Amino acid sequence: MSEEIIYIRSDPNDDEEATSFETNDNESSNLLSALLGSDNITNEELNIYRQWAICFEHTVKQVHQNNYCFILTGSSIDCSFSSGSDYDQMIEVNDTEVTKPGDIDDRQVGNILIMSQENCTPGFTILSVYTLSQNPHTPETIACIESCVQTKGCTLLSNDKYIEYQMKVISGRNINSPPSFHAGEAMRDGPCVMLNYSYNGQDSEIGIGLRCSSWPKEANEWITRKRESNWPNQALIDKIKTMPCHVLPVGNPNSKNCQLEWRFAFILPERELIWNFSDVQIQCYVILKTLKKEILDKMFEKELNSFHLKTIVFWKSEEISQWNGSNLIENVQKCLLFLNECIQQRHLSHYFINSRNLFAGRLLDESKRSRLSREIDRLHVNVLEYFLNCEWRYQYENFSLLRVRQRLHEQQEDKFIKACKDILFLQNLPVASNRKFQRNQCTHAQILSLAVTIPIMFLKNNVVNLQKLIIQLANELEGTYMGDFAVKFLSIRLGMTYLAEAKSTEDKKRRDELFRKAKQNIEFGRDVDVLSAPTYMLMYHYQAENYETLENSFLEIFKSRQAIPYEGTPGLLTCGKRLFLSPDMDETVTERDIAEKDDIAFDVIFRSTEISCVPPALQYECALLGGRYNWNFCSVNPLVCISYLQFQVTVRRKSVDQQLVALGHLRKMVAYVESGNWVSSGKPIELHRHYNILGYCYFVMKDITNAYKWLAISLKACPIIGNAAAYHMCIIISKLISQN
Repeated sequence: MSEEIIYIRSDPNDDEEATSFETNDNESSNLLSALLGSDNITNEELNIYRQWAICFEHTVKQVHQNNYCFILTGSSIDCSFSSGSDYDQMIEVNDTEVTKPGDIDDRQVGNILIMSQENCTPGFTILSVYTLSQNPHTPETIACIESCVQTKGCTLLSNDKYIEYQMKVISGRNINSPPSFHAGEAMRDGPCVMLNYSYNGQDSEIGIGLRCSSWPKEANEWITRKRESNWPNQALIDKIKTMPCHVLPVGNPNSKNCQLEWRFAFILPERELIWNFSDVQIQCYVILKTLKKEILDKMFEKELNSFHLKTIVFWKSEEISQWNGSNLIENVQKCLLFLNECIQQRHLSHYFINSRNLFAGRLLDESKRSRLSREIDRLHVNVLEYFLNCEWRYQYENFSLLRVRQRLHEQQEDKFIKACKDILFLQNLPVASNRKFQRNQCTHAQILSLAVTIPIMFLKNNVVNLQKLIIQLANELEGTYMGDFAVKFLSIRLGMTYLAEAKSTEDKKRRDELFRKAKQNIEFGRDVDVLSAPTYMLMYHYQAENYETLENSFLEIFKSRQAIPYEGTPGLLTCGKRLFLSPDMDETVTERDIAEKDDIAFDVIFRSTEISCVPPALQYECALLGGRYNWNFCSVNPLVCISYLQFQVTVRRKSVDQQLVALGHLRKMVAYVESGNWVSSGKPIELHRHYNILGYCYFVMKDITNAYKWLAISLKACPIIGNAAAYHMCIIISKLISQN
């Protein structure tokens, strides 16, 4: 039966005239699920995040030489990430383990801590020191030593002292390597260290976790729990029960032993459950989280958090057996009803330790609790229209939901069902569950795989570690887009490492072998993208002095007219303002000029250890890296890099006329890549290295006036510290003085 739904335009409490439209519960629910599905709120997207997390965690672990294990969590891996979301992760402290008194094994090494829950509220434990590592100088052991307090003849660990030490370790880490990445001051937030990133206005919360050798006994009930539905199924239960839990340095605020207590956390099991959500389960969670963030938080800040909502969906998933698009709204309503019951009773059981009350110490104000309950009742009755009125947008959406919202605003006579069907039809997205993504899954995986493997640029120049990481990712992500592209990017890095080693090797036989390996690995990564991957191969040919090959390549590249979608350095910055790059610098190309649907272009990236692999102007950029004033790598637009290589080849071949032609082409290319009007999602746009390259080339041509001009432009675009333009200026001045 149809009923009239009111679409509220702004504040739900406003008395403004609202837009009414007619809908049918099942059909509307199915269409809403289809919209969210077309915007990539799906199990398939969760699987991409699983791959993304595996790539990141293995990469960063290699960067830190296995001393730190990073675990991604939160909205960054559960389809709810949007503008303003924090990046959440946990550091599993190395060489430290928490065990039960009866589980002590004399063969265990490192820092062994004993859990004791006798005098703690459910979900918390006190830690005592059983033994410390034989190496007292590691950060992990020092953290334990500095956190020890003596209480009634026992040596216990203070959570306050422990996290204070870890804050010093994280804030004192090289700011140019993960997880810091030029973060601001470290601050404590519960069991986490919070880092602020001023360049993108986002925060990262890094939890500090100690691995437990086994779950606390209260959590064993989860394994044998009777469930009305078949979720999680037995296979998933068997998988999860082998995963470790952790303790975090935060106590129960209502406990007299708060500073000595540590809280149990099931980060890995909960993440695995989320990754096994069906399309409708994750859509239900996203809707609940959106309603909380945009409606409830404005009235009742900090009363509810995302963990509460995740727990609600976990519990209801054990009861609800039907998670289809047609009952999405109904299941959201069931979750809201359950949430309201928990609020009224001031009791929400932890999903793994059901004797722990997540609302303990919360919702104490009866008046506020009643108002919150009434507001949730309002949401329960009008889930669809309240959600449509929210502004939440998923980071990797296809804009389906946004278009429906805009259409309902702009065309008041439109009905929700008609608007949905029109938008889905226009996007060629069937309403059925087997709908196709509008987004190109291949290029999406390319972007994410590069963004997540960029930390490898901080890895020391070590062939063994790179090979080990390639093998790990190839094995764990075999047959996936993400694994394929990550391995190819790493193969290019391995090739550049061989090339750098070849340049420093005097033995001809060994040098030839290294050149062969360099070429082989760079060629293997040729499908990473359309422009940067060929640029690395051009660098190889430049160092191998294959000038004829280079010149033929330049002719082939620069005559090409096509629109290549440009993504810069994913997740960090972009070296240009164009949405599409055309090698022939045609400014009229549009999306219709894309030659292949999987085409994409990234920036060319060089790290400090690759200084011998690049021509002179880029050597200045690499020389300033290595964790001093810049990150451990620098980025250059691929077309600018290729144009500069073309100039450098003419210099090596001592062709003055061709130098002038190549320099003119380079100047036009620099102007071309920076003349677009694309705003890159808030990412910084770095152009100063292009100006430095131009300044250097003019200096080579003995055109001091233009050299000075472009270096001055560079210094205006980027501060003196860390900008090679300052060094170029000093060289020019020194040259002029010596001439006079």
